[in-house]
Amino acid sequence: MTDTRNRKFSARGAIAQFALGMIGVIALAVYSVPALRELPELSTVSYPTLVALASANSTLLLAVAVILGAVTAPRLEFDSHAFAWAAGGTPNWGEVRDSLPLAAALGAGLFVVVTVLDVAFTQFTQLPADATPTDAEALRELVASVPMRLLYGGITEELLLRWGFMAPLAYALWWGRNRVGDATEAPSGTIVWVAIAVSAVAFGVGHLPALASTIGLTTPLIVRTVLLNALVGIVLGWLFWRRSLETAMIAHAAFHVALVVVSTVLIVAT
Repeated sequence: MTDTRNRKFSARGAIAQFALGMIGVIALAVYSVPALRELPELSTVSYPTLVALASANSTLLLAVAVILGAVTAPRLEFDSHAFAWAAGGTPNWGEVRDSLPLAAALGAGLFVVVTVLDVAFTQFTQLPADATPTDAEALRELVASVPMRLLYGGITEELLLRWGFMAPLAYALWWGRNRVGDATEAPSGTIVWVAIAVSAVAFGVGHLPALASTIGLTTPLIVRTVLLNALVGIVLGWLFWRRSLETAMIAHAAFHVALVVVSTVLIVAT
């Protein structure tokens, strides 16, 4: 357990989380620039301007998320060692080190489970022939997506969904429960699991716009996308609750490492 100075809101902690999350926002923006450049109205816009445009929405969401998380997560004793360090508390970096094997194993294991389930969904979610890239195109796209996957997926998404959504939701449910019943010093396991589940579904829904921008959405594709990502989100939420935000980040990044490695091998081998 980390010491975050009486577990109160810390502007320094929020600023540190924001700076950390912006690494992923910039990675996502850089990855998005080629697609934006293909739009006729943006074809002549400068590269820095395109990066700024691609960063705008995510930057605003990140700012809101880190503030909400900074207000609620410490009060629930949901740990972030980076937040504790910036807030002037005592981060337990040893916990992060000790959690590395578990986080890496769960991240890689989630990839295996999601892949197996995804294969089972293929009979209901066949993609159009023109949506399947060539091996060379797929490899280039995969390599280009690595920074975005590791930095935005591994860091920023955890700040948005776990720190900035799951923790505030758990706090709101706990606050409401205390107003209608006997007050408790900490939220019950039921409340936390509800927050984990809702944030996991939101995590799955959040992947639909990117899918919709490349292929037409169908009901099976929507169910598949939300379900598989929600499964990952549940495990990441549990890690945030029981370990730390950084442990969830590592597991999320490990999922993408396994995805990139296996995808690369399959593309090269076929």
